[in-house]
Parts: sequence; structure tokens; C-alpha cells
Amino acid sequence: MGIRSLGLTSEADTFSDARRWVGLVLSVFFVLIHLYAGFYGAPDSMLYRMLHVVVALALVFVVFPLDAAGRARRTWARALDTALFFCALWLAWYYLSTIDDWEMRTVRLSTTDMVAAWMTLALIFEAVRRAVGLIIIAVALFFCVHALNADHFPGVFYGPPTSLTGLLRALLVGDGGVFGIPVLVMAQYVVLFIFFGQLLSVVGVGTFFLRLAFALFGHRTGGPAKAAVVSSAFMGSLSGSAIGNVLTTGSFTIPLMRRLGYRGSFSGGVEAAASTGGMIMPPVMGAIAFIMAEFMGRPYLEVALAALVPALLYFLAIFVAVHLEARRSKLRTIPRADLPRAWPVLKRQGYLLIPIALILGTLLAGYSIIFVAVVAIVGTFLIGFLRRPTWPTAPKMLLAAETAARSTVGLSATAACAGIIIGAIFATGLSFKLSQAAMAAAEGQLWLLILISGAMALIMGMGMTASAVYITMVATVIPILRAAGVPEMAAHMFALYFGVVSNITPPIALAAFAAAPIARADPMRTGVDAAKLGIAAFLIPVMFIYQPALVLEGSLWETALAAGSASIGLVAISAAFVGFLFGPMGAVWRAALLTGGLMMVVPQGVTDLAGLGLVLAVAVLNWRGIGSGVPAVRPEDVRQAISPGLFGRLAAARLSKAKAEEGLEERPRAAEPDLRNLTSDKVADAETRPIPEELAWPLWVLMALCAVAVEVMGQNLLHVRQPGIWLGGLFAISLVFTVGVRTLLGRADALTPQEKVT
Repeated sequence: MGIRSLGLTSEADTFSDARRWVGLVLSVFFVLIHLYAGFYGAPDSMLYRMLHVVVALALVFVVFPLDAAGRARRTWARALDTALFFCALWLAWYYLSTIDDWEMRTVRLSTTDMVAAWMTLALIFEAVRRAVGLIIIAVALFFCVHALNADHFPGVFYGPPTSLTGLLRALLVGDGGVFGIPVLVMAQYVVLFIFFGQLLSVVGVGTFFLRLAFALFGHRTGGPAKAAVVSSAFMGSLSGSAIGNVLTTGSFTIPLMRRLGYRGSFSGGVEAAASTGGMIMPPVMGAIAFIMAEFMGRPYLEVALAALVPALLYFLAIFVAVHLEARRSKLRTIPRADLPRAWPVLKRQGYLLIPIALILGTLLAGYSIIFVAVVAIVGTFLIGFLRRPTWPTAPKMLLAAETAARSTVGLSATAACAGIIIGAIFATGLSFKLSQAAMAAAEGQLWLLILISGAMALIMGMGMTASAVYITMVATVIPILRAAGVPEMAAHMFALYFGVVSNITPPIALAAFAAAPIARADPMRTGVDAAKLGIAAFLIPVMFIYQPALVLEGSLWETALAAGSASIGLVAISAAFVGFLFGPMGAVWRAALLTGGLMMVVPQGVTDLAGLGLVLAVAVLNWRGIGSGVPAVRPEDVRQAISPGLFGRLAAARLSKAKAEEGLEERPRAAEPDLRNLTSDKVADAETRPIPEELAWPLWVLMALCAVAVEVMGQNLLHVRQPGIWLGGLFAISLVFTVGVRTLLGRADALTPQEKVT
């Protein structure tokens, strides 16, 4: 949903129009709070977290209305949305007015405090229900009920209960519950990087990555699929959104793969697996890596470096699979003359790599992640002025702020709900008990603990976001792995991978289900192909638990040896799934190759040598044409609807919520890609029509005046001296900016609605 859908249209429904206006102003306000905090510092830490949560809650009730499904229940739904919205505003006032003596609530909770506590919990649950679903709410409620009634639970869950007042204090007063680490990371880092990702779209970085990937790989065997892998890896890392990347980059790469002969489900699976892998690819890695660094108390750079080797192994497996699939199916390639040249692309648009260079440079220089985000945002904003079509105009900044806010508020509510889970678990000491019980049940068998932990993560991933899965595993699974002697980085990376891989794990593989309609393929079959392509994401966590050198927990020689063994094993497994190496393979050779690859997953000397010998034997025999077979032709199912049944309906609901959260629910089906957008070495204009000169300068003046107002507030440290006035000032700036842009664009009678968005 863009500017048109939140405030730049005229509609007969006054209430809906007003709601869109409120949503747009609040979106700018929400992003502006975090931009200000990044540039000038945040107010009191606890107040900042509280404001982040309550403003996100208020925005959820605006952008995820109850009456979105139809007009039949519109009256009561609107009344409830309005009531919840004002409850969130009241909470903002309550937290702001009581922050000075907030620590006194550890001793006594007044009636007003109790009302505010219950209201906060209720609004969080309702916001999560709208934005994500019911599963994480059910998990949170279970642990809350357990905390209050632990003496009535059997087995490992038995223990002394906590009082209702004690539970509320654990959840809301301290920094270990709702306003704990997940919300802190969302407020400090994630909003800034999500806004940074939107700025990248404004200046055309996504198009640049796509053109460069096709210039390098488009003419090779499996070129479109390889280009999809490379471009999606870069953009997925910077945007932190697998589904958003599928619906943007995939709208071009998937139809092109289909045009050149790839099966529909395979085309969608390639894009889904590559976009999902972007969330584990440094330097940004989405929201989870920031939360991980905070939980471990380690620098983010250390986390990013530890993630580099596993991420490269993941994409190596996908790259090999698409290459072998292209050879097996004898697919056509794109003529070199129909593609751009890499050097002209770099020459004209290479400056778009500056944001990545800024991130890497500031991280290596040892600066804080907040400073890194600020430098990246400023650098991206400035490079946008190097070409006229990518100027960061006021309407584009308004759209970027609105999209960033929508992409964040649901995740913020989820982080608050995950904080409830963590607070309730630690209020009773259940985490330690679960660790001991799991160790006893597994009888010291690490492989069984890994199996149980991975299964838990995949099941939770059916109804939670990747961040929520990871946070829940911090309180449940990671302590189990740590108790078993798994190094800290390996245990957290294990949780990261299994939190992310739920996007391509059937039966509810959201990234694959998003790609299926574009590929005109069966969603479930697309999910299966995506899981096969992304099989490395299931195996790599096992590898670095047994060999922590893969996450740089060891010497350079150990890391190189483990990476080499893992590379050969993953290549063998990919070839076994495709059924082709040097030639087609029959079932026996595929099984032998798969066995050899799996033997190299656990990096031990005996299994590595045996696995390597088996892989080499199969490779030589296949190269000589001995025992080759012809894999059966795979039927193509072109159904576009999500598969029926319980899992199909659940996946459809989760996908709809995920699209709405990122403002993508109204995105039309992409047209067939036009290679002319890639073949020309000239850069296509990003705007269909520039803003008229008589409107351009007022818009620039408006944006400059708003920036000056923010600068004055920052120089006077209003966020420290007068937080109430500070908030009022930021809201006034947001209102003036939104109304000003809307008014000036409304006077542009010559512009069509589509052109207004630019």
C-alpha cells in the first residue's frame, strides 16, 4: 500500500479517508522518532521503548483495520478500531507522565498502573493477532498461565507459582519483559535499517543489482536463475524481507525463468530460496541479527563475520542446483547481445554500491550499529541526487516513511509479545528446568537435541515471524544447546537459521507461497522445490554445531577445512536432488551421492574421508556414463490458488498478513518482463514524469524547513530536557510535512494518480 492508499486519494467514505490520513501522519511520526534518536540520541531508554511500542500499536489499529474484510461489520468494527487507537494514545500519555518515578512500580502498583498494565497486554495481543496471527499469542498465554499456576502443572513444568502482581511487574516494569531486548533492538536498530532499505528502492539500488546480476550471469547456463540468486541475495540482505524481495525482484526473474524453459514451481522455488537466504547474508541480515548481537552482548560486526561462511555455503548449494537443473533440462540461455555489459553498468551506476561500502567501512572501523545506520541513511540520501530520476523528493520520502512504518509496526508488536514469553518463562525459572529435562530425555545425545530443537523451530515458524521464532528459541531451545556444550555463537546461529528457513518449509512456506502465483505454479510444489534448493539451510546449522569453526569459532585452518568439506558435501547433495551431475543419474547413484554428501555434513575425519570417497566414485562413474538414468519428467501444475485444506488456509492467512504488513497486499501481478529494461546500457528513468517546476521548489523548501526544525530540536536536546515538548514537536513536523506534500501534489492537476506516487 503506497501513498495513494493512505492519504493521496479522494474517496466518498470520509471515515476511511480520515483513517488513511491518520495512518500516513503516524507513519511519518513513527519513523521520525527513530531518525531523530539515531541522529541526536534517544530520551530515557525505558521511555523510548515504551513510546516505540505504543506508537506502533496505535499505527497497527489504523493500518490493519477490522473492517478491511468487508462492509457488513463496518460500524462496530470502526468503533472498536477507534477505541483501541485512543487506548494506545492514552498509554502514550500515561508512560510519558509517569516515567520519572517508574522504578517505584517495582514496589507498588496503583489501580491506574494495573489498568495500564492490563491495557498494554490486551493491545499487544490484539495487534499481534491482526498483524501476525494467533500462534504466538497462544504460546504467550500458555506461559503466562503456567507462571500463575505452576504448582498445578505436571513434571518439569511443576514449580512455585508467581502472583498476578508479580507477573505484571515481570512483564512490564523491568527490562526483561515487554520492554526488553527485542523491543530495544527494534527501537534502536531495526526501524533505521528498514527505512534504509526503503531509501535503497528510492535511489534504484534494486534495479542496479538486477541489471548487474544479469550482466554477469544472464548469458551463462541457467543464467536467469543464477541472476535471481545473486540479486536476491544482495537485496534480501539489505531489505531483510524475504516476501518483499520475492514480490519485487521475483516479479521480473520468475517470468523470465519460465520463458526460458524452467518449470514454474522450480522458478518460484529459486526466487523464494534466494530471497530467504538474503536474511542470513551479511552485512545487514534483517532484524534477527541485531537481536542476536544484543542477546549475546557481542558486537554486530562479530555476528556478521560469523555468518559469512555459512551464508556463502547456502548460496553455493543453490547456485549449483540451478546450474545442474539448467543442464539437465537443456534450457535456453539469453543471448549475450540481449544483455547489458557489466562494465557500462558499473560505470554508470556503480556509485550505488556506496551505501554497502559505507556499512562495511563503518562496521570495520568499530563504530556502533546506530552510527552505521545513520551513515548509511545519509549516504543513500545524498547519492540519490547524482541522477535526476532518483532524486529523493518529498513524495518519495513520504512513501519510504509510510512503507517502512508498515513493515515495522507488526514486527514491533510481535517483539513485545515475544517479550511476554521471555518474561513469563524467566519469572518461574522454567528455562533452566526445560534445559535439564531435555538433556535428561536425550540422554546426552547431541544429535537428538538438535533434532528436537530444529523441529520445535519449524513448527513455531508455521505461525510466527522469523524474529519471533528466534526470540522464543532464546528462552527455550538455546539454553538446551548451551547446556549440551554447544558454543554460544553456534547455538544462536542455529536458532537464526531455523527461524529464517520456515519461509521455505512446507506446508506453510510463506516465501514460496508468495512466489507461486507469479510462477503460475502450485504453491505446495513450489514450497517443496524451494526446500530442496535451500536444503543447505537445514544442514548448515548441524554442521556448525559439530564444527564451530564454520562460525569462526576456531583457527583459520580449521575454518578452511570445515568449509571445504561442507562445500563438497552440499554440492553432492544438490546434485543428488536434481538428479544430474555430469549426466543424468538413476535412483541408485542419486542415493549413493546423497549418502556421501550427508556423511560430510558432520565434519569428522572418518566420515569426511568415507563420504569424499563415495562422492568421488559416483562422480567418476557418472562422468564415464556408467549407471546413468533418465529422471522422470516432472509434471507441471499450473494452479494459481493456494492449495486447499487446513495448511493451505493457514498459509493464505499468514501470507495475506505478511503482505499487508509490508504494504504489498495491493501489488498487481507483474507483466511479462521486458528485456529492453536490461539490454540497454543506459539507465531507465525511475519516474514516468517529473514533478512540475512550480511545485518542485515548494516541496524542497518544505522538506528543508522540516529538517531545520528537527535540527533545532536536536541542538537544544529537547528529548532530554522536555520529552513531552519533543514529542509534540515531532508530531507537528510530521503533520506539516504530510499535509504540505498532499496539498502541493493536489494542486498538480496535470499529474495522474500513478504519477503522484513518484
